Amino acid sequence: MTEEIELDEQNKVYFSCKTCGYLFEEDPELMPIRCPQCDSEDTERM
Repeated sequence: MTEEIELDEQNKVYFSCKTCGYLFEEDPELMPIRCPQCDSEDTERM
């Protein structure tokens, strides 16, 4: 089970929200990428 968690963590990259400026990690395959703070889809990959 821990190996699956480690693999999930490796797939995450940093994104920045263009609306509120929040920096967060997310899996880039989960589209659309939504900001967890303000729920905006206006994000960019860092």
